Amino acid sequence: MRAPDPAGLPAPPPDVAQTLVERLVERLLLAAIGVGVTLMLLGVALGIAAGDGLPDAVLPVSGLPQALTSWEPAAYLSLGLIMLMATPFVRVAGSLVVFALAHDRRYVLVTAAVLAVMCLSVLLGQV
Repeated sequence: MRAPDPAGLPAPPPDVAQTLVERLVERLLLAAIGVGVTLMLLGVALGIAAGDGLPDAVLPVSGLPQALTSWEPAAYLSLGLIMLMATPFVRVAGSLVVFALAHDRRYVLVTAAVLAVMCLSVLLGQV
């Protein structure tokens, strides 16, 4: 049995907080995948409707806002790819929160290292 908190209320079991975070991460991942695929399908549809087919290249992030407002197919494909590429980062960050709530220092450190390597690989890929 867990000790009550200073206010006299019993502390919730750690599994409840973990389950809530895991559900939130799961829903966020599903939403990100759905939005990413929808954006990519929209880009394909726009390309076909314009008679241009599929774009040859991915747009840089800095050019996305203007290209999105101009309804350029490459912009929607690029944004969809970004959304899909971001999902592993969300998963690892969610795992970090779950392990922190469980007070599992070993997995917090490992997950933080994985997240750092992922972020570093994105930053070094920009150079």
